[in-house]
Amino acid sequence: MQLTEGELLHIGEQLRAEAVAIAKSDAWAQQSGDPGLRQLYKDIANRHRTHYEKILQSVQNLIPQSQL
Repeated sequence: MQLTEGELLHIGEQLRAEAVAIAKSDAWAQQSGDPGLRQLYKDIANRHRTHYEKILQSVQNLIPQSQL
């Protein structure tokens, strides 16, 4: 399946947004002194990691390697 340049741009933007969310959640987890909040931030970061990986896998399954 061929994705348009616009579709690839949107996917790239979503991957960047997930990466930012991962970085922020990880940073908040490290800075938190409250064990409950620390775990919550770690869980949020892991959820965003899962989203990132699923998006990436979907793209890799949809487009030929030459288009990457």
